[in-house]
Amino acid sequence: MQIDVHAKEKTVCVWLGHKEQESQAVKKELEALYAAYGQRKYRVAVYYSGWEDISVLTLGILQYNKKKLEQDTMEMEASLL
Repeated sequence: MQIDVHAKEKTVCVWLGHKEQESQAVKKELEALYAAYGQRKYRVAVYYSGWEDISVLTLGILQYNKKKLEQDTMEMEASLL
């Protein structure tokens, strides 16, 4: 578990790995964190690691964005004619 406190923004970011997501001890730590920072009016955000390969997912997003940009460019060029 990684905890990043951002005092200026009054936020706490908690990053959980795969094994930590199921841990009862971690859940109790999170409850204590919510209580402690809640009293100080901080917002606590918990981020859970995914199970898929991030490089494959990122490649898919990039391919989609490239295709969409090409389509939008072709449509814009066609509308100018």
